[in-house]
Amino acid sequence: MALAWYILIHVSLGLIGYRLLDFSNLGMLAAIALCASVQLWPTYELYRLTWPKFENMRAHAGSVEQRRQETRDYWLRMGRLYVFRVSAFTLLTLFVAWLMRG
Repeated sequence: MALAWYILIHVSLGLIGYRLLDFSNLGMLAAIALCASVQLWPTYELYRLTWPKFENMRAHAGSVEQRRQETRDYWLRMGRLYVFRVSAFTLLTLFVAWLMRG
């Protein structure tokens, strides 16, 4: 259900900012900035849900180096997820803005 709300948020951003958001350099940067700021919250919520489980799993790791590597991998996965969400919702926002301009 949360995904539906974020889709509606980004559709609304495209409807509101259709004059600024276009497929030019400035429009892309504006859309990326908008979407990156909106997507910070769901990424933080995911972090809040997954971090305790990750800590529990990491506590059973053998060496310090293995724990360090698992932590690095966790943050890389979270970063990739954030970049993917920003990219996907930026395209959605730009598409809606493009539809508004006709």
